Amino acid sequence: MSQARHQRLKFLVLITIAFLAILCIAPLVFGENITKVDLTRAFQAPNAQEWFGTDALGRSVFQRTLSGGIQTVLPAILILMIVVTIGSFIGISSGLLGGRIDKAILLLITAFQAFPSIIFVIMLVGILGVGLEQTILAICITTWAKYAYLTRSMTLQLKKEPYIQSAVMYGNGFFQTMTHYYLPSLFPQILTTMMFDVSTVIMEIAGLSFIGLGAQVPSPEWGAMINDGRTYIQEAPWIVFFPCLMIILTVLLFARLGEILKQTV
Repeated sequence: MSQARHQRLKFLVLITIAFLAILCIAPLVFGENITKVDLTRAFQAPNAQEWFGTDALGRSVFQRTLSGGIQTVLPAILILMIVVTIGSFIGISSGLLGGRIDKAILLLITAFQAFPSIIFVIMLVGILGVGLEQTILAICITTWAKYAYLTRSMTLQLKKEPYIQSAVMYGNGFFQTMTHYYLPSLFPQILTTMMFDVSTVIMEIAGLSFIGLGAQVPSPEWGAMINDGRTYIQEAPWIVFFPCLMIILTVLLFARLGEILKQTV
């Protein structure tokens, strides 16, 4: 890795950590103010006191936007941690075991990938019920197959490598081989894919909240805020603009982080 690329990666990682820390701290700092109604302050345009203006109920858009990030970005990261763990274990196990088990798992993976993911998620949310928790569960159910397929394919390639064959010959067990040999080799590619997928999952969470299937009012989740403010978009466009801006900036941040990681693995 070149020195310049290393510095860019380090800078982006620090920015991402600082950004996530702000999103975690914001709800603790602003507390009940994000849901407190004050109609005398309704529809204030952005000014020195209210940087992002206020909404129809007089609530601070700035406070709600920062506080809502924890309900949009952190669930996306949590979802990916779950699906990466489950999907990678299934994919590596399938590639290692081979035979009929591998064929059965591949058939299951193909079945999940055959449906458009967003339609599958909407169907599951309709069955499970609306809410952020149901949205997280539905996205987990539909996303694991991608990582299972990815890790299975890479595992089949790694099985041909001499150091892998030597590890098996020296009596390493199933889990030892997986954790000591396969996972370290696959981790860079998995991490890069995960960074790109953070943006996709954020859009899915916000999109489901926007159509009323995710987080519900008075939640400050970004998609729910956009849905809540679209009625007043002509007279108070800032209610929609700033949550949209936060989604765009967050997506760009993780996409850029994924690009630099891809160049280094």
